[in-house]
Amino acid sequence: MTWIPLLATLVGAVIAMGSALWVERRKTQRETTAEWGKTRRQLYASFLAAHAQAGSDLRNIAATPDLEASERYRQTRAAYTHCYMSRHELELLAPSAVVAPAEECSRAVRMMRDAVSAGARIGSDQLEELTRRYLDLRLQTRDAMRADIRSEPDT
Repeated sequence: MTWIPLLATLVGAVIAMGSALWVERRKTQRETTAEWGKTRRQLYASFLAAHAQAGSDLRNIAATPDLEASERYRQTRAAYTHCYMSRHELELLAPSAVVAPAEECSRAVRMMRDAVSAGARIGSDQLEELTRRYLDLRLQTRDAMRADIRSEPDT
């Protein structure tokens, strides 16, 4: 009968250790999920801000009539520069439901960049159509990002 208390102690230790490991694993999962969500939110905000700034800069360049062609080209390229990093990060970290509309949005800004670089001016039908397309795609991208953020499991 002396082995029964020893067996009971061993079973209690296994249960206690298993419970502690399970609790620690759940805590780690919650922390990882929260950190991943925070990273995506920052990435999404960065992407949208960079593309909104580029669109605004391009419209400002298009509103400047006296720019030489070489200076217009330089400014339009510079306006889009900040979009590259956020676009590539997004391609790596976001789900395909976000990447697809984001790529279209980025493509629309590049089309605006190319049109303004080639001489499109504010008020031209071409630039107005490209701007409308970009704004629609930016809203679709934002909605996809919001849906992704809302789909995160509650912690």
